[in-house]
Amino acid sequence: MQPPRLDTVCARPAASAPSTSKPLVPPLDLSIVYTLRSLDHVDAIYNKAEPGYIYARDGHPNATQLAAKIATLEAADAGLVCASGMAAEAALFLAGLGQGEDVALSEGLYGRTVGLITRELARFGVGWTSFDATRPETLKEAINPRTKMVFVETLSNPLVRLADISALAEIAHSANATLIVDHTFAPILCQPVKLGADAVTHSATKLIGGHSDLTLGLVAGTREVLDRATPVASTFGLTGNPFESWLCLRGMATLGIRSERSCANALALAEKLESQPAIKAVHYPGLASHPDHARAATMLSGGFGTIVTIDVGERSQADAFIRALEHIPFAPSLGDVATTLSHPATTSHRGQSPEQWARQGITPGLVRLSIGIEDVDDLWADLERGFAALS
Repeated sequence: MQPPRLDTVCARPAASAPSTSKPLVPPLDLSIVYTLRSLDHVDAIYNKAEPGYIYARDGHPNATQLAAKIATLEAADAGLVCASGMAAEAALFLAGLGQGEDVALSEGLYGRTVGLITRELARFGVGWTSFDATRPETLKEAINPRTKMVFVETLSNPLVRLADISALAEIAHSANATLIVDHTFAPILCQPVKLGADAVTHSATKLIGGHSDLTLGLVAGTREVLDRATPVASTFGLTGNPFESWLCLRGMATLGIRSERSCANALALAEKLESQPAIKAVHYPGLASHPDHARAATMLSGGFGTIVTIDVGERSQADAFIRALEHIPFAPSLGDVATTLSHPATTSHRGQSPEQWARQGITPGLVRLSIGIEDVDDLWADLERGFAALS
């Protein structure tokens, strides 16, 4: 046969490199479409008679690897990779709620989660009620015959209140509702599915990714929940891409040691912060003063989380504290290897009314610290610059 012309050589994909060995780390597979042998082959893949991929929105190797890993981490039947933490929540809400049905939301949820239900899904006839996840009896009062789902955070944002997941699961299931847990603040500290949850979500952008260089969401749960949520995620275009899935697999490799170091740093700093006269309140479940400390001591393993929230007074004092720090940046996210801080009133809970803030315990002087893996003495030295600005 006549050899192809040079422009044809350029256009055609390179042949696979022959090898009898396998890569040590998962390779990055950027292809968004896959070639097929025949019409019978495409039927076999769609019918799951043969393994394979067709179009990356429906699945790709890096997402398969990541979904399997998060399912194992959460002791779940299956996993799903979504484009962000909010996409993961949206996939479950869209799959599990319909017109005329309700979701019970725990108080103090992330602002965008609340907005997704109360503003967006409300337009399609989805209702909602609220309850206190630390007091299961309030869920009994919030559930009604229309309630099909209960949604909570393991550790709430920003006051790190710990949900009583086992008791909430029992109440939800007695009402034929599913329990979904946003587990972003506490990966590997507990397994909500083992405690009775039907599924968990993660913003993998945070602690699981760990380096502030990806945006991704994860779901892990029962086969029944995932079988419904997976096609919904594809249909609404909520699934995650190959590169960020690959980055997340890389970040997850060090999650255990990062979590251990960050939790230890957080506890040490929280204990020292309690003795600072310039600090009006310290919120951390590892402290005996925290209202959920007893539950945290039995429910969590390997630490009490990486988030320490402090109250320095008024907005002006929060601003002075933030400006005085040299090495801890104001970065409205969390879970990085390095310590960052955020100001809930102007970021995660921006736009809420003073009444909403008061109900959640949010003040203008509240500062949320996401503790990293640095040397704890270096972190304390920087925080002392903030204390000096307050005094």
